Amino acid sequence: MREWKDFDVFEDIINKYMPLRGEGDTMASQAVTAINKLVYKWFNDGDVFDNTYRMCGWMNDLSSYANWLSSNLKVAKNILSKIEFCYIDDDYTNLLYGLCDDILNLECLEALDKLPKIGSIYDCDGPYKFEYFEDEDSDW
Repeated sequence: MREWKDFDVFEDIINKYMPLRGEGDTMASQAVTAINKLVYKWFNDGDVFDNTYRMCGWMNDLSSYANWLSSNLKVAKNILSKIEFCYIDDDYTNLLYGLCDDILNLECLEALDKLPKIGSIYDCDGPYKFEYFEDEDSDW
């Protein structure tokens, strides 16, 4: 079972490519920002990038990040599509770890750093959706 601390192996590469603000000016900075957002929101808030499958996310729409990754990185598209096979938290955590392992490496990010920014990770349509729902048990 993977935990948040297992993602520490990606810290140096994230720090190298993470922009100070926004999504940056290259595909590398966009990819790192989008992946970092998915991982952070999962471990902090229990949010998933598509809550229309079996995994129930909380209240934050992360679908745009996954849609951008899926639209622009073939390896990400293959990994993210496996959300339909996520039945428990460990399945989703492993999906995110696979995404990090395949993209957050020097070879991949050096190549992406030579490419200019494409679109916006904050506004990208695609196959992943987020449905808002009313939680009857919540006082929010």
